[in-house]
Amino acid sequence: MDYDVGVLNAADVYRAFPVVQLIMSRLDLETWKRLTASASSRRNWLTVRDAQGYIRGLCHVFTREHPVHGRQLEIPIFASVGFLDDRDVARRLFEFAKLRAKLDGCEKVHFWSSASKDWDSFDTLRTLECWDDGLVYDLGTDRATIH
Repeated sequence: MDYDVGVLNAADVYRAFPVVQLIMSRLDLETWKRLTASASSRRNWLTVRDAQGYIRGLCHVFTREHPVHGRQLEIPIFASVGFLDDRDVARRLFEFAKLRAKLDGCEKVHFWSSASKDWDSFDTLRTLECWDDGLVYDLGTDRATIH
């Protein structure tokens, strides 16, 4: 299947809302619109869109300094909702996240576990100290470690 992989654009904010609600069920549409109101905020949302325009994959990324490992790409939200090709959608989203990490000068990609998704609000997400959970992918060795 043909897919378009990139950052969330303004035209797809409403299309992406049902996908993000799969992970953050208490997120309301007004908050989602606020979180994606500017081009700079949408830059942190990576998407996979099918030929019909439906969002099949979505992840939220941001960079921060790990106290030991240095700069890494954080991925607290990663959703793939392809029907027959779920793995292909996830693979494309992951490949784009790796490219983003390299462009942002990161050496590692940290996928948060579901246990770390117990945040108070999306606004406090970047300040959480979820260092020792989930999966850490090392771009230099092309290997992952589960924490």
